[in-house]
Amino acid sequence: MEKHFNVMNDLAIIILNYNSFNDTSREVDSLLEQGFPEKSIYVVDNDSKDRAEIEQLGFSKNIHTVLSNYNGGYAYGNNLAIKKALGDGKNYFLLLNPDIEISVAVIKKLYSDLQEFPELGMIGPRICYRDERNKIFSDGGLLFPEKGFMGDHINYEKYKENVNTSYYNYNINYVDGSALMFRKEILNDVGFMNEAFFMYYEESEWCLRLLAKTNWKIAVNTQQEAYNLFTQRSSFYQYYMTRNRIWLCRLYNGNTKYVTNERWTLARRALKKGKFSMAKAYIKGIFDGIYTNLELKMTDEKSKKH
Repeated sequence: MEKHFNVMNDLAIIILNYNSFNDTSREVDSLLEQGFPEKSIYVVDNDSKDRAEIEQLGFSKNIHTVLSNYNGGYAYGNNLAIKKALGDGKNYFLLLNPDIEISVAVIKKLYSDLQEFPELGMIGPRICYRDERNKIFSDGGLLFPEKGFMGDHINYEKYKENVNTSYYNYNINYVDGSALMFRKEILNDVGFMNEAFFMYYEESEWCLRLLAKTNWKIAVNTQQEAYNLFTQRSSFYQYYMTRNRIWLCRLYNGNTKYVTNERWTLARRALKKGKFSMAKAYIKGIFDGIYTNLELKMTDEKSKKH
């Protein structure tokens, strides 16, 4: 098979695994079948139950594996792999969730975008649904600090034929972390992702840090597509979304009162419906968001020194 990567040998593709071996191995096989070189693929395992299978996958496919003895969440795992790839001389990095389906052609175009536009620190593709490929999940993310950093996806749930967008969408607040490509130089300016967030909003906070530097831009190339799977919003999800929105408010002067009122309302509704674990997630997220004594800004500074 023709290799497409003679001009992309400084690109690392990073896939974070946590009890998702089937999706991870599918994604690795897809990349290899499309001609992607083995030693440009990095799979990091966050101390999951299928760690042994991931280790074997690395041996059998001759790809890099990073095996953590600790589950530190999305930012922690990806940061480990980024540091490994930096040590291997990589200059560009593509973070992929295991459920993402993406083609070599799309990867190549995103890479060439970073080459063509030196002011671009991060770029992502349009993300559509794997089971309904004409429906958009995201053309880039928006954040609303006046609403407690409520997030939204541009063109969410719209069909492609019903939207008219520019080729590059720069009017976004973050690139979705399920398929995010960035260049090495941003690490010198803003450091790594903040590991305190564990799950959700870590890529949002990273993008906000980057956009605070006037020399960098982020964008989504709406003509390039990747595909994800819809996941149910569990109590695990709601806890971290609640806590981390409040943390973002603390860091960036968002409306903490808005998000706490919204989440208290959701907690009361969950209690009335007998959904006690969901109610507990909202309430615990509120209290941990407000009262946990985390020096988040210092965490950011420490991340630059890794």
